[in-house]
Amino acid sequence: MSVADSLAPPLEVVVQLLDAARGSPLKTWRFVGRASITIGRADGQDVEISDPYVSRLHAELAWREGQWTLISRGRNGVLVASRPITEFPVQHEVIFQLGSSGPTFRFRSAVEDDNSRRTLDSDLEPLPDFQLDGSRLRAEVDEIEAGEYFRKLLNQAKTLRHKRTE
Repeated sequence: MSVADSLAPPLEVVVQLLDAARGSPLKTWRFVGRASITIGRADGQDVEISDPYVSRLHAELAWREGQWTLISRGRNGVLVASRPITEFPVQHEVIFQLGSSGPTFRFRSAVEDDNSRRTLDSDLEPLPDFQLDGSRLRAEVDEIEAGEYFRKLLNQAKTLRHKRTE
């Protein structure tokens, strides 16, 4: 790889809006050959987010001297690991939040290693841990059917069916 190649932005990068509770991606933006990616509420941003906590131009990801830098541009700031940043050098991936109450994002630059495009491969033989014990299942069903609560529910269902047909 030449010096010029190392200074060029990676071929493809990904920005993902994350579910705040689970951390799973809600939306993904892919960018090819870009040296700057803007995030904000205003029309024309590369990643447009309608959120009252997001500024018109809230953050920028800029390729500088062979490395991505996350730059805070908004009034409510940008947090990485719950700490406010002004500029943050990104190695391969960073998770950041727009303000203390705004949305959370993941930025990744090494997309070649993206496992999300791979096919799931597994053996079709059932695992012993997941096989049902038929005799135990039948015994548990019999126990439920013999219980007073189950019989009460059956009687209520019969009454409701009878009322519906009247």
